[in-house]
Amino acid sequence: MHDGTIPKENVALSLVGLSDQEVSARKAAGQINQAHLPSSRSYKQILRENLFTFINAVFFAISVVFVLLGRPSDSVFVAAVIFSGVLIGIVQEIWAKRKLDQIALLTRPQATVLRGGKTFSLDLSEIVLDDILLLKAGDQVLVDGEIVDTGRIEVDESLLTGESDLIPKSQGKSVYSGSFCVSGSAFYQAQKVGSETVAYQLTLGARAFRQVYTPLQQEINLLIRVLLLLACFLWILIGISFISRSQSVNEVTQQAAVVAGLIPAGLLIAITIAYGIGSVR
Repeated sequence: MHDGTIPKENVALSLVGLSDQEVSARKAAGQINQAHLPSSRSYKQILRENLFTFINAVFFAISVVFVLLGRPSDSVFVAAVIFSGVLIGIVQEIWAKRKLDQIALLTRPQATVLRGGKTFSLDLSEIVLDDILLLKAGDQVLVDGEIVDTGRIEVDESLLTGESDLIPKSQGKSVYSGSFCVSGSAFYQAQKVGSETVAYQLTLGARAFRQVYTPLQQEINLLIRVLLLLACFLWILIGISFISRSQSVNEVTQQAAVVAGLIPAGLLIAITIAYGIGSVR
């Protein structure tokens, strides 16, 4: 935090800003610019979504069946496929999460706030309702507010409206979080902070995590699901045949092992490793 100087064109207005007591009162009332945006998943979500999947459930069931049929070596192989896929998926997603969180921290804008007649550089989470902020060329508007001095600026609101035209702003005009000041400088007073701002409402859904699969991943997932369903259907037929025809356990075990060969376990683990290496590079 450091002292700043007020632009000459604003000095005559004698803007003072909030006092320390007023800032404390607003913080106590919860009128502070803090709002949680779900930009990345928690570690618990990463763990849950990698463990509890359709494919893992089927592979786990196959592993149990192999144990019951007296084929522990096959069971261990299937379990190893599950464990390897889950481990690689968790590691690469945690690595990606940490990198993205670091980038978000580095690009986090700072606010120039006027308090007690002096300007200070603060984190945007320290802004409170009715704070007076300095906006100059190149700055992002951090909260919704109204220009309170005679300064004139041009604002780019394309991220909010989709319009690329620069919008002139002067005293009494509103500015919205998420827009950028392209030219000029002015002070504006925070009227909406945190989850009440326009930018928060627009980005609440947009910044939520979404799992996006490449066309290749979609095709492979579909292939594996179809083969798993086919294998399950054949196992059901084998079970019915075993009950009705009194086949030996050895015959049933051999048939079940042949059907298990339909499942491309090696392909699944190979693709997981390939994508893991690709994300690191």
